[in-house]
Amino acid sequence: MATSTSPPREPSAYRPTNHFGERFNDRYDDDRPPRHLDGDIVSGCIEDGAATSQGGGTVWFRETFAGATYRLVVNVDEGTVLTGYPISINTVAARNSGRWTSDQIEDIRKFIATDPRSD
Repeated sequence: MATSTSPPREPSAYRPTNHFGERFNDRYDDDRPPRHLDGDIVSGCIEDGAATSQGGGTVWFRETFAGATYRLVVNVDEGTVLTGYPISINTVAARNSGRWTSDQIEDIRKFIATDPRSD
């Protein structure tokens, strides 16, 4: 369901949670493949992504970057970015884009394949 009121579209309206800070630019030490989440993706999701309300102030922003589609999860009531992750990838478009390396494409594919979220 789409949001009934538009969430703020300025990236500065949101501050990162600790969880998000650990995921941003792959700054975490676990056995999951890197998300390759960066500032361009965060800004692009907020500024241009499709916004879907999940209730309780939570909004999902969804945008595609050179064949890789990302979801950014924010809490508009608290003004926080909760998390962000890839949800799909068109491997051919990603390869042809020049944005992603072969290793990054494989990381994203592995992340999506092992992500426990069913949404």
